[in-house]
Amino acid sequence: MEVSEEVAGLGLRLAELMARNGATFVSDKIRGYKASGRSEETISGLEELVTQLIADKAEVARIAQAYEAELVAQRLSPGDVDYVTKTVVPKIEQLIESSGGMDEATEKQFEGVKGLLSAETVNVLQLLGFNFRQAIGAPLTELVSKKILSSVDTNVELQLAIEKRQQLLMQLALDPEATERFRSFF
Repeated sequence: MEVSEEVAGLGLRLAELMARNGATFVSDKIRGYKASGRSEETISGLEELVTQLIADKAEVARIAQAYEAELVAQRLSPGDVDYVTKTVVPKIEQLIESSGGMDEATEKQFEGVKGLLSAETVNVLQLLGFNFRQAIGAPLTELVSKKILSSVDTNVELQLAIEKRQQLLMQLALDPEATERFRSFF
């Protein structure tokens, strides 16, 4: 499983907070303040420690919310699943019908796809850790991106060919003998 930079950063920050706020670390700090023997220093140090612990608790809560947001972003909600099921399955049926209908093999494949797109299957797969957005959405995004880029490349190549043709026609126009030979072809 590939972990994003943001999630890895959250993990590092959480580990740092855990190390800084471990029971041993906190009890050592308290012992150190008490060992000084001066009550004002001890009180000041303990207040500082409590303030730091409260700030760190808020930071841990923020990290937990960020983890939760990341998890929610990867999961399909029941509404998303219903929407996909109600729109994608009919579109696939239309596509199959427009390409000549279903033979037995196509019908079996289609039934398999319908089974994968059922709400129950999606929910079970997500519980097992399957990430539909990454497994289907990311490759689909990449495929569309490549298609767009290839059409842009084709358009650029076409533009260059047109420019080259224009240059050759201009050169032809500058040479009267070549122009006559060219006219004789037509």
